[in-house]
Amino acid sequence: MAESEVKLTIGEDKVTTVDVTKGAAVDLKARDPEHLHDHVRVQFHDIFGEPDETVFSFDFVWTWAFKLFTNTKLWCYRITSLICGLPLAIYWGIHFALLSFCAIWCCEPYLKAYAIELHCVRRVFQTMLNAFYRPCFEAMGYIFYNIRVQVTKQ
Repeated sequence: MAESEVKLTIGEDKVTTVDVTKGAAVDLKARDPEHLHDHVRVQFHDIFGEPDETVFSFDFVWTWAFKLFTNTKLWCYRITSLICGLPLAIYWGIHFALLSFCAIWCCEPYLKAYAIELHCVRRVFQTMLNAFYRPCFEAMGYIFYNIRVQVTKQ
């Protein structure tokens, strides 16, 4: 174990700060297993199409347009992700860590405390509804209980 590693116990698992992925590997083939970005999956034939045999370009133009479109899209994405991908991964890691922190340590305890504090108010309103409104609505229910509607065709 390296000197900078720290041993942690999470549940029953003993992990080090170096192994936060718990041995999970990155699948380099299926990079969108949850299908998050199917709406941006764009191919050449999704954008370009010549309508019929009377309106078409030269074969070499169509072939080169396909190659240029495909390679330009690929290399622009690769260069942009090379420049921006790692800083954005750090940013989003921090962002979701802070969201998790707020949800776990701020929001849930606050909502639980609020629910406990309002429990008395809830019981007062529930008692008032049961004492005043419920008998009125039950009486109205009994009034309309025996009404029968019969539809006949002539």
